[in-house]
Amino acid sequence: MVTQNETLTGGTVPYSPDILDDLPIDEQLALEFFATARCASFKQAARGLNVPVVGLRKRLEKLEEHVGAPVFVYKHNKLALTRTGERVSQYLCQLFGPDGLGKDGEKEIPRLTLAITEPVLSDIVNRDLVAYVRDHAEIQLEIHSECTSQMLSKGEVDVGILLMSPDDEGSLTSHPGYRFEQLGRIGHALFISSRYSRSVTLPARSVDLQNFMLVVPWDEEILAGSRKWKTIMADHQGGTTRVKSYNLSRGLVVGGACIGVLPEYSRKMERNILPVPGFLDDLEEKNVYLVIKTKLVRHPQVLEMRRLIKKSFFDKKDWLVR
Repeated sequence: MVTQNETLTGGTVPYSPDILDDLPIDEQLALEFFATARCASFKQAARGLNVPVVGLRKRLEKLEEHVGAPVFVYKHNKLALTRTGERVSQYLCQLFGPDGLGKDGEKEIPRLTLAITEPVLSDIVNRDLVAYVRDHAEIQLEIHSECTSQMLSKGEVDVGILLMSPDDEGSLTSHPGYRFEQLGRIGHALFISSRYSRSVTLPARSVDLQNFMLVVPWDEEILAGSRKWKTIMADHQGGTTRVKSYNLSRGLVVGGACIGVLPEYSRKMERNILPVPGFLDDLEEKNVYLVIKTKLVRHPQVLEMRRLIKKSFFDKKDWLVR
């Protein structure tokens, strides 16, 4: 590779058709060459092909050594093909097709469907999942923010994270096409922002809740086993907000002068919220399960996704119920 300050004409070493005919290039190197030309970046090309950037650059440098001239040049802060590179590109198009793929068929693109129930998606695996997507630009992902028994029954999920009440765990046997691995347990509680509880005492009776907006959780299954919540909602004469978005539910509690249900670990994420005790002490803790389609348990991307999820939960182990 040369810089834009180097000449591309007089300094270019001519090569003969014999050298072109004997190019030491296979399908993988053709993919790397065309990806680098399209992306105008070694790093993005390597990310898109899921290969180490150092290895990609070394293989392209060997190609340049063979033809005796640079094939890429930095021009206006991005890579561009030299005249030599353009001729190599034309030659490789004849061999592998315009996309650098073999003539016998297109490259198979890995596909995965992920279903990760909130709040796990936003709070626990979010950062590692973003890193995974950044490092695997070659894969096709479909990500859902919930994982339900109905989705499993239809076989719509490749990898999922499911929250389940201990009383419902017998239903796991109704999904023989999946493997379940318990990751931990999450509890929930009522919270209020501390900025809106300084001038008044925390609510102690149901009647005290009339002065506050109650936020109904994004997933009503969280409260399905709570008789006290049903009583609160039956007696409540104040305002209520129902929202299907976990992040908006949390935002309403943290900054909206509302009282709502959040995961117990929220106190570790938000310093300015306070638990409101005494109302929902009959809430069941939810077991968290990693769900993997049985026929994919040895799939390379699925194995990597499993390692990522296990790492995410290990890093947040002090958030979970012991």
